[in-house]
Amino acid sequence: MTCLRKNHKRSVYYDKSAGQYTKYFTPKFELKLKYWLRLRKYPGLNFAYIARKLQALGLNTPQIIEAEKYKVVTREIAAPTLREYLQNSNDPNVYEQFVDVVARILNAGISFFDFNQGNFLYKDGQFYVIDLEGYTDSVFISRGKAGVLYRIEKDLGAPFRKEIERRWVNETLAQKVSGLFQKLRGKK
Repeated sequence: MTCLRKNHKRSVYYDKSAGQYTKYFTPKFELKLKYWLRLRKYPGLNFAYIARKLQALGLNTPQIIEAEKYKVVTREIAAPTLREYLQNSNDPNVYEQFVDVVARILNAGISFFDFNQGNFLYKDGQFYVIDLEGYTDSVFISRGKAGVLYRIEKDLGAPFRKEIERRWVNETLAQKVSGLFQKLRGKK
């Protein structure tokens, strides 16, 4: 097994013979407390949860072999990152497709603060959404819509942000609270 990345937040290993990636998460105490109090989902379990939600939207995600609180093992996807694909291609349709994918994710009530081109794979006209542990569907996110749009502009530019903002359906606070109560009652 080859270590691809190791820092204070996570370690990523690649097993070439098995064709799989293993991520180990090492959160700070503050995050562990949030997991324990159920204010946030454990990263490995959140990865699997968000994968199911994105698959229900018709989006591709890695096949999950194993998901635990602080670990997730996924099958390798033989595809370049979107960034790598765009460096080697002049495909005019990819930009529009990428805007559609990001808008579908956001309109499903799923937030993420790192929609950069390295967090998506692209092959044969298909996007694959990866690095799912940081996604959330909670209405209680500290940076909210403005924070998501800020990061989109920072990573992808102002034209991309404007297009996402145009396509992102504005949900009222009442709708969000209603949806939260439905989730708590088990109706969603």
